[in-house]
Amino acid sequence: MKRPKKFPRLARKTSHRVSMVRNMVTALIKHDRIKTTLPKAEALVHWAEKMVTLAKKGTTSAAIRAMAFLRETEVTMPKLYNEMVERYKNRSGGYTRVHKLGYRPHDHAPMGIIEYVDAPGDLKYSMLIKTLARMELEPSLRISSQALENGQGGGSKWFAKKKAVTKLKMQAKLDRNVRKMMKAKKMTKKQLNEEVAKEADRLIEVEKEMKEAAIKVKLRRKKGHLSYAPED
Repeated sequence: MKRPKKFPRLARKTSHRVSMVRNMVTALIKHDRIKTTLPKAEALVHWAEKMVTLAKKGTTSAAIRAMAFLRETEVTMPKLYNEMVERYKNRSGGYTRVHKLGYRPHDHAPMGIIEYVDAPGDLKYSMLIKTLARMELEPSLRISSQALENGQGGGSKWFAKKKAVTKLKMQAKLDRNVRKMMKAKKMTKKQLNEEVAKEADRLIEVEKEMKEAAIKVKLRRKKGHLSYAPED
């Protein structure tokens, strides 16, 4: 009978795979987050959480096992046994989070970021701020329950209304996450609005830079001549 694999092979031999995982878990503990391909990030979840579990046990045998697995123990072991044990003393599991980043341009490999939750610079909070800033710049992304009742959110077709209801549920989940973030970071409504406004200004600048870069590429391709007038 064919049995499931206990660990993803990642297209590597055992010695190479084990060495790679040890290096990546070491880097994850040192920097709290790393960017890699999505299969590698998902494969790291087990080992990254196991290191925290061993540290929380606090026994000599658990410390020996963690030290045998990790590299750069003079840096990773003190951080694991001091900072991270204190951070997760009230959490029984789920110490990591994986964010999807789309696909890598040259080989179309799925990319992701794996991080320890509640670490300094938690990406979940910054991504929430970015989402709110996009909604501020594009009000059409936000839909109200009143607009849905009036038939403004999804048209007359059943599948369009269902899509609008799904969008409304996702928006309610976003609002809950924002309230959790404000509670966790002890952030006031005024501070949240300032962060959102700052991120909106940054997104506007990024969009301008992308448009300028696209115009420069077209100029280079046409040897300095454009067949249209660029937008202001």
